[in-house]
Amino acid sequence: MKTHEFLSDWLNAQEFLLERSTFEAYKIYFGRHLIPYFEKLDIDLKDLKPRMIQDYINEKLKSGRLDGKNGGLSEVSVRKHFSVLKQALNDAVLQGEMNTNPALFAKMRRRKSTLTERTVLLTADEARKVVQAFEGHPLFPAVVMTLYYGLRRSEILGIKWSAIDFDKNTFTICHTVVKNTTIVCKDSTKTQASRATYELLPEVREMLLDLKAKAPPESEYICVWDDGRLMRPDYLTRGFQRVLKRNKLPVMRFHDLRHSTASILFERGWSLEDVKNWLRHTDIETTSNIYLHYGRCRKILISHDLEGMLVNK
Repeated sequence: MKTHEFLSDWLNAQEFLLERSTFEAYKIYFGRHLIPYFEKLDIDLKDLKPRMIQDYINEKLKSGRLDGKNGGLSEVSVRKHFSVLKQALNDAVLQGEMNTNPALFAKMRRRKSTLTERTVLLTADEARKVVQAFEGHPLFPAVVMTLYYGLRRSEILGIKWSAIDFDKNTFTICHTVVKNTTIVCKDSTKTQASRATYELLPEVREMLLDLKAKAPPESEYICVWDDGRLMRPDYLTRGFQRVLKRNKLPVMRFHDLRHSTASILFERGWSLEDVKNWLRHTDIETTSNIYLHYGRCRKILISHDLEGMLVNK
């Protein structure tokens, strides 16, 4: 059996074993990248070597983009390809199609922080300006709650009115809305640690009560249009960018609001462990990466503040 044939069969077998959103992500990894690459290689599964897996990793990092632009895929993307390929080849070993999994002997370079120099970490003052820019806009509740609670895009879109308890003054993250190929609404979160209950801050409570009073009777979610339709994840991304541009605010991803929550908490003196728990990171390393990036930004501000201090004027 050819490698690409096995990968195609393995992918098809996963459709009823995985959540819809996960399967759609796998279809992208295999359909656009893994299967075409190994089909071109035209190698029998039993003859697949670690070097060939390594060549795939290196090529995708160097020149793996398929959007017509130069350059490779991000390290995060290639790491995902590598992970699912290892899963598939593990099954090939269990099925007796090969003796050992060659992917176990290939390597990804040591994981780097997902934050880059382009990551925007807002200060509290800058966050207030962003919030002001969205006043009266349909995305206002999403921006406010994301900045206060460090929510992910899937989490803010997934908040239902049933998850908000005005009597107990709490809301619970227990439902998400995600999109790969199609939009999937599910009663689960990214990780078990992501499921959490927060206290409603006074300003958030007031905002939600006002939103509830204006919401269509059939509205199930808080992030909806006037007719009760759920906002699409891709609209949240594009609409957010348009408002920033219109108000001449720094270009940033919606996810940078979550990072900014962390940096603002660091700025206010909260510890790594406190911030980790507030943002529901599964490990302290993720929180540390944000802290290190925040520290670099603060050094730049300090250097600007010191500029010219010892020069006679």
